[in-house]
Amino acid sequence: MIVIVKVKEIMKKSVITIDPGLTIYDVAKIMTNNKIGSVIIMDKSKPVGIVTDDDIVGTIAMGKDPKKIRVDKLKKRLRFVTASPDDNVLKVTKKMVKTGIKRVPVIEKGKLVGIVSDKELLLISPELINILSEKLKIRVDSVAQVDQEISGICERCEAYSDNLRNIDGRWFCEDCR
Repeated sequence: MIVIVKVKEIMKKSVITIDPGLTIYDVAKIMTNNKIGSVIIMDKSKPVGIVTDDDIVGTIAMGKDPKKIRVDKLKKRLRFVTASPDDNVLKVTKKMVKTGIKRVPVIEKGKLVGIVSDKELLLISPELINILSEKLKIRVDSVAQVDQEISGICERCEAYSDNLRNIDGRWFCEDCR
């Protein structure tokens, strides 16, 4: 049995968006009033960036006046990593860890449809998935015979399967073979 958790299953669908002309001060008020840690910057209904609580703290720490710094001046240095609703959660988790971000806007056909944060990922324990994945990979590589079916993580879709087969030195589930 293959279990793949998709981003659309865990993402928050309600996302607060802002205009790029707002100041950091205005954004901080919006985030405080909504009790959120980020807002998505929209330019003509297209998501183009993200402002997080870390960006606000960083602006203040650099001695800049948040009432004078506009979001459009800040966004050039913001990391804007996105996901698709059909991406698997493990892939998105790896992307977040690699880039050091805590929130990923979910985009479908150029439109913002949700957001995934580290909080949603913690609910499905990705750390355990990663540990299991690595341990199974080590076991597979050390004991598996090329012509046998085994249990483990598919090297293409990264889902767990009881029916992995070796194809050209890589282990694939039924769906990916």
